[in-house]
Amino acid sequence: MLARPLSLRLPRHSTCCRKATVQSRTSSGVCGLNYQRAPRRSVCAQAEKNSATDTQTSAVAYLEAAVPKDQRPSNELTQLKGDLLYSWGSLELSEYIKRLAGVFAFFVAMVGGPIAYQTFSPTDQPIEWALSASVGSLVVVTIVVVRIYLGWAYVSDRLLSATYAYEETGWYDGQTFVKPPEVLTRDRLLGMYETKPVLQKLRGTLVGTGATLLACAVLLFGLIQTGSDADGMYGRGAGPPARRVTADGLIFSAKVTDLRQLADDDELAAEEAAAMGGMPGYCRDRMLRAAAGGNGCAKFDL
Repeated sequence: MLARPLSLRLPRHSTCCRKATVQSRTSSGVCGLNYQRAPRRSVCAQAEKNSATDTQTSAVAYLEAAVPKDQRPSNELTQLKGDLLYSWGSLELSEYIKRLAGVFAFFVAMVGGPIAYQTFSPTDQPIEWALSASVGSLVVVTIVVVRIYLGWAYVSDRLLSATYAYEETGWYDGQTFVKPPEVLTRDRLLGMYETKPVLQKLRGTLVGTGATLLACAVLLFGLIQTGSDADGMYGRGAGPPARRVTADGLIFSAKVTDLRQLADDDELAAEEAAAMGGMPGYCRDRMLRAAAGGNGCAKFDL
């Protein structure tokens, strides 16, 4: 009589579990009994869980079948996370700060710094140059953050609202979709736990950049007001302040007490010329320049 083949009874978990157990027993042998059941069951349980989640997601998505996929708030949130600029909002705080710092440094080096250089010398007026370059660059950073904030705020409002507008084919056939309870619950969870923290971070950034921008602007304005010359000029276009005003003219050098000394002393004349910045003294004063005609001052203008 032929021996009856050994029959193996498999646990009734799923097709995935039965196939995995058969493969395990076949590879290890019937007598080995090294089935590794715990890992196999955990893998199968995770597969069943993912399958159930996909089924629930499909069921909820079916409730929004009337709305084009790219106009559903949950899909718009996914698009935000994948966008080149808007995805900055969902980054970790350290990486988010690095991105904004990179934008600030780029515009200081390429735009703000060269423009500030036309007015302030980095060697003679480093504070004024740095403040001027920072003001322009902070404006750009603020605009970038505002743009990111508006995108996230728009999607957040659509997630938290019980209704939202959509277009079936174009602007002329706009409709309003009323969310079923399942869709409303899902969207509000996404809004509370994904968009709200991002908006809070962006608001903090706007407050910080706005305060820094205001402080830099006020400090720069104060330096300009206190250091301007008699003509209201400051920076590269400003003349050195006159140390003394006499009936004969303006004296800039501390070594000169009377302009008549310059006629007989070449060293004092050189000191006075250096103190005036290589420009005749009357060219620095509007009244004296007008009285002298100012015909020879045009070549000294910056």
